[in-house]
Amino acid sequence: MFSIVLSDLLKHMRSYIIFPQVEDLPTVKGDFYALGHIPKIIGAIDGTHVALVPPRRSEQVYRNRKSYHSKNVQMVCLADQYISHVNAKFPGSVHDAYFLQNCSIPYVMGQLQRHRVWLLGDSGYPNLSWLLTPVRNPRTRAEEHYIEAHGRNQRIIERTFGLLKARFRCLHMIGGSLFYSPKKVCQIIVACCMLHNLALRRQVPFLQEDGPDGSVVAAVEPVDSEDEEAEEEDMDNRNTVILKYFQ
Repeated sequence: MFSIVLSDLLKHMRSYIIFPQVEDLPTVKGDFYALGHIPKIIGAIDGTHVALVPPRRSEQVYRNRKSYHSKNVQMVCLADQYISHVNAKFPGSVHDAYFLQNCSIPYVMGQLQRHRVWLLGDSGYPNLSWLLTPVRNPRTRAEEHYIEAHGRNQRIIERTFGLLKARFRCLHMIGGSLFYSPKKVCQIIVACCMLHNLALRRQVPFLQEDGPDGSVVAAVEPVDSEDEEAEEEDMDNRNTVILKYFQ
């Protein structure tokens, strides 16, 4: 029965997980500008881990940098924590930069380039013409102001991961590991994202529940960030943004 419900739910994924369309851009950009005062942002992108029991034959592939087995899930969210893109196809050992090369985001953002819009990502991602990352070693006040603004916007994806995992404890470490095949774990993650978006759109309140130790499990948890930094690829684009908006 669970598999039937899951399969039927996923048939409607494109109705519940929707990347911003051209007509949505003014509203989406305005919401992000209110967060951190960086113009033309339409999403924050990052990855998080969902624990699973791995297949015996490929156990090592699913072992992540924190030495447990997981799916590495890449998401893009809006300023109101709506999930506009999710990719849960890869095991926990996959790095953010590899994720980006093997999903639809580069194509979609390429189609939107005439509107000069950007996503925000952490230092695990390359700096591209449509993706703004932090400055590693700021040397000017403008770069420091940019980092502060970038952080205010980027934290929304961390809060989104926290809220998603608090609503659906099967995705949270306190819920243990998912005892399903990697393919079904991927389907469960996507289904939870769909229900998360539905709850936001219908303004379903989030109710915190007591954790196993008697404490309240917060809606916000730190994202599982990667230590490795991606190579810089398009610093001119980021420098233009810094000089134009943060001097």
